Amino acid sequence: MLAEHIIYSTAIAILVGMLFYRFTGRDSSWIIILCAWVPDIDLIANRVLTSMGFTLLFEGHRITHGVFHNIAALLLFGILVAFLLHPFGIRFF
Repeated sequence: MLAEHIIYSTAIAILVGMLFYRFTGRDSSWIIILCAWVPDIDLIANRVLTSMGFTLLFEGHRITHGVFHNIAALLLFGILVAFLLHPFGIRFF
């Protein structure tokens, strides 16, 4: 599953990066590659927090892989990243 994310995110980043660079002169492919890994953050976060003694629950169930594989989590992440990157000069639109 992780290899799939890096392969398709790299392919999309190359295509979008070439088009974006042609029209704006800036390359932001790294943002696309990093954002493709966001749904899999539950693998890392759950292991780290469990080793520290925390148990996270989502709707009464333990967090498992795939919890953040939904449009709501990705939409919230996209909005958060847009607000975080704006001070660095990277605009959403």
